[in-house]
Amino acid sequence: MATVPTAIHVEVLPARLGDCLLVECPRPDGTTWRMLVDGGPPDTWPLLEARLRRLDPGDRHIDVAVITHIDNDHIGGMLPFLASDLAADVGDFWFNGRPHLPVTGPDRPRSVDQGESLVAALRGSDGDPLAGGPAALASRAHALPWNAAFGGGPVDTGAAGGFVEVTVPGGPTVTVLSPTTKRLTRLADTWSKSLRAALGAPDRDVGLDVLGPLDDLEHLADTRTPQDSSVPNGSSIALLVEHRGASVVLGADAYGGVLAAALQGVARARGGETLSVDAFKLPHHGSEANVVAALLRAAPARHYLVSTNGDVFHHPDDAAVARVVLDAPAGPTLWFNYRTPRTERWGDPRLVASHGHHVAFPDPGRADAGAVIDLPARP
Repeated sequence: MATVPTAIHVEVLPARLGDCLLVECPRPDGTTWRMLVDGGPPDTWPLLEARLRRLDPGDRHIDVAVITHIDNDHIGGMLPFLASDLAADVGDFWFNGRPHLPVTGPDRPRSVDQGESLVAALRGSDGDPLAGGPAALASRAHALPWNAAFGGGPVDTGAAGGFVEVTVPGGPTVTVLSPTTKRLTRLADTWSKSLRAALGAPDRDVGLDVLGPLDDLEHLADTRTPQDSSVPNGSSIALLVEHRGASVVLGADAYGGVLAAALQGVARARGGETLSVDAFKLPHHGSEANVVAALLRAAPARHYLVSTNGDVFHHPDDAAVARVVLDAPAGPTLWFNYRTPRTERWGDPRLVASHGHHVAFPDPGRADAGAVIDLPARP
């Protein structure tokens, strides 16, 4: 039997409490379209650098590097990446910096062509968190392509339920699902405060990680939970990547309601009410405040990816994973990029037998690999 070729290859690197993903799509000419999404917290950089340097030197190009939003567990590893020689091999950076935010008051953002460099946008005005050479770093950053696919403007969907498609010749179609203009406007109101928090706030543990029983998933799933209200999270760039019949949603830390509305908008534009996808990287590391029923109904998937080791905030939340197990199509696979006491419980044979889901953990011989999934091409 002939082997079905891979259409989308996804690596969810072990970025501790954060996100760092590498997405690859083979092109007909034998080259690879490649997207890097976030860099995890600062201590993820050595692992990310090693992974990127293992790429074929003749095909090390990164077509798009996405910095989804200004939280330390997403931008921390991107700062040294921008300072490295690897940044010169990036075709376009997608990131909503201060110049892209809507005008909201006297603290008016400058236009993009007059604006801060990409690094300055992440570095802030209170000093350079990187060691060595800030002048050279800023000089290089001015030359980096920034939101070129959007004419240098913001990466957003407009109104709730909107979406923007970017088609790559010979490569995938990438659809922007979040943020809305409203969420970028809210970020504009708090930009300086949010950036300072992202760059300077130390990790703070929320307390002892208490593992409750998993014997009543219906009760867990129905637990009334607050919705995410973090302003940076609401500004997250979330994406749908489709290539050769395969599809994956990359949820960043986006609001569940915003993602659900956009996915419904895509489905309706294509003549349906829901948009079935192959894989879904759950938003906000499997937080119960983001993984809501409406989102799971909008885009039922066969595979659900969770990016976190549970550090600091003890994700994924039991309520979120319970909603996936109960609401997803029969037999979903949960992919965890860490095996921890919190995630390992979901692979308990009795629980699996009772609910019919599957669980995949990182290869124990490759602790640096995280979760790796290949989505096959389909007609």
